[in-house]
Amino acid sequence: MKISTHEAVMVEEVLDNLVYKENGNYIDCTFGAGGHSKKILDKLSCNGSLVSFEKDKKAYLSASSDLKRDKRFELLNESFSNIRNYVKDNTINGVLLDLGISSTQLDDPKRGFSFQADGPLDMRIDNSRGISAKDWINSASKKEIEDTLWLLGEERASRKIASKIVNHRQVNPIESTKVLSDIILSCVQRRTKKHPATKSFRAIRMFVNNELQELQQVLDASSYLLCCGGRLAVISFHSIEDRIVKRFFQGKDRLTSDVRFEYFKDKFIKPSDDEILSNPRSRSAILRVAEKAC
Repeated sequence: MKISTHEAVMVEEVLDNLVYKENGNYIDCTFGAGGHSKKILDKLSCNGSLVSFEKDKKAYLSASSDLKRDKRFELLNESFSNIRNYVKDNTINGVLLDLGISSTQLDDPKRGFSFQADGPLDMRIDNSRGISAKDWINSASKKEIEDTLWLLGEERASRKIASKIVNHRQVNPIESTKVLSDIILSCVQRRTKKHPATKSFRAIRMFVNNELQELQQVLDASSYLLCCGGRLAVISFHSIEDRIVKRFFQGKDRLTSDVRFEYFKDKFIKPSDDEILSNPRSRSAILRVAEKAC
């Protein structure tokens, strides 16, 4: 079986824009395979610190022992939306959010994130809790499925796909990624290189993991944790996430925070042509970095 590896996206751009104080305190909200965390630690002095969060138990347990032994580093198996439970307000110099899922998660058929290989229809980042994609797809109303595919996946064929899903499950439950992918393929014509199931799978994953709500919560929380001049860096991979981040930096759609942010340098940064060539999955990434104004 092919061993999947995950390449952290825009590492140099993150370091250049986020880590401005060698003895500062930083948070990596999405540890994943540890790519960004390792590089941040490399740039910190012996007096700096990094706290990383990882919701995925498997990724948490897979973290290298060398990294865990670093006295400057702490790794928590926790959702990033709960960071204020672990970190004091006004103490952090920089917060990093690398949204989406890692290649390691995506390429593991047992996780059910991808239509590329057949596997159980799960899609939970933390598969010890919450409703799986299988349970949701077999119990949700037609309207709920339509709305999810349209609002989170921007899928134009959402009504047709939802109808096919409901009709299929009345005969046999939908339990695998292949069955769901085949249903979607029967509704959507392939017009580009992008697989017709891409938008629907993304929408279901985002719904199951409550991704947009958790994003809004962590953005709000970060504004309290950051010290004066502290920086918030967010890498998003599609327009819905990026829109939430952009509006947050503009002072819109806040939950409780009224903290003002100002963009640091450019309003957004895209990966270089060389990075896209070596890591095609980085092509849709957008990095936004803003400072907490005082």
